[in-house]
Amino acid sequence: MLPNDPALPQLARVLDASAMASVFAEAIGRHGVAVEHCVVDRVKYRPRRNCTLSYRLHLRDTTTDQRFEQVVAARVCSDGESAVRFAKAAYAPLQPSLAGPSLHHLPDLDMVTWWWPNDPKLDAPSVLSHDERLRREVLPALVHALSQGQGTLVDHEVVLAQYVPEHRLCARVDLRWREGAELVDRSVYAKASRDPDGLTVHRQLSALQASTASREGRLHTPRALMWQAEAGLHWQEAVPGRPLLQQPESMARWAGPLGAQLAALHGTSMPTALPLTVGEQRERLSDVMAVLQQVLPDSRHDLQRLNGRLKTGLYGFAQEQLSTLHGDLHPNNVLVSGDRLTLIDLDDLRRGPASLELGSWRAEGMYRALLEGESPRRDDALWQAMLEGYAAAGGVVPSTSALAWATAWNLVTQRVWRCVINLKPGRFAIAPRLIGLAAEIADLPRRELA
Repeated sequence: MLPNDPALPQLARVLDASAMASVFAEAIGRHGVAVEHCVVDRVKYRPRRNCTLSYRLHLRDTTTDQRFEQVVAARVCSDGESAVRFAKAAYAPLQPSLAGPSLHHLPDLDMVTWWWPNDPKLDAPSVLSHDERLRREVLPALVHALSQGQGTLVDHEVVLAQYVPEHRLCARVDLRWREGAELVDRSVYAKASRDPDGLTVHRQLSALQASTASREGRLHTPRALMWQAEAGLHWQEAVPGRPLLQQPESMARWAGPLGAQLAALHGTSMPTALPLTVGEQRERLSDVMAVLQQVLPDSRHDLQRLNGRLKTGLYGFAQEQLSTLHGDLHPNNVLVSGDRLTLIDLDDLRRGPASLELGSWRAEGMYRALLEGESPRRDDALWQAMLEGYAAAGGVVPSTSALAWATAWNLVTQRVWRCVINLKPGRFAIAPRLIGLAAEIADLPRRELA
């Protein structure tokens, strides 16, 4: 199920991995490369305007029979705008890709594609894909810092972990260096982003490390290692563990400790983190509602009710004490290793009401339950256990009404929004049910919200 968008009639085709495998096969056939498989990796859909995507192509060199992967970023346009974008992009410095093309225009789809390491707005891909530059200019300084000046780089491997075209990337870099007669292996992560910029992320992660909560072992986050301005890369340590999302059987065990970590994070003073303002939130709500009412006309009545309830709730939002918020809290950003839990991907650190983040965890659980065909209340007991862990660690649990408002807010502005904008399989179809759930929560009398 996809939106009906008259401005982007090609939407279904560009989201069809099999169809795009054929399109890309034609584009690279003359380079002696065959497409064996195509995966739609990322989608950012702007209704009636455009769509930005990334694809992962599994390829085979027809001469050597060698198999490799190629990432392709794409902008799908409307009204023939891709021709203008393609002409402008051709003036930028470009590098050949492993598959051959660097920039390719697909007029029939009104699409421009950039082939990794080319990105219209990020420089880091070209740095991380340039082995000689990494060996000579980038990695020696990192190894020097990690080895207290005793190590000499021997080898490295870069594995792309996450790539959001034009916005951010994260790559694991496996290092090997020599210290005297000993070989040392170490994995680290390189990150680059436009908003917030990498230097800001590095400074804030460093400040978290230096916090009382971190020193006392109440807050676990990755360690910031180095900021390299010329490369635009923020380096941080690799944290062992698996995401909590991949261990649903462990959710009950970790609910309380997660609450305790959030209490530690929320109670950590971070003056450099930007505050979430009422004006910013009001603008966010307006933007979200405009898109959702356009794309989901059958939910317009519930959205109109919600709009009024959520706007009214912003008055209470303005009165709450500011806490340090993770900014993108969900079970994939919580790693578990042995008896240790670590919060990762704190790139979107902000200051705002604690209720906003606590409500976001409940909203994410409701979304996940609906996606899996179960009752949206399935994880409420886990949420309550998390709140108990939060309170036991010194966190002040917001009022029931504040948590209800925050849950409804996050269901609409995060979960429904992402169902529509990211268009992952099965997500768009549950958006109306999430909207109805948010309206129900926002309408409940306070005595029923516990």
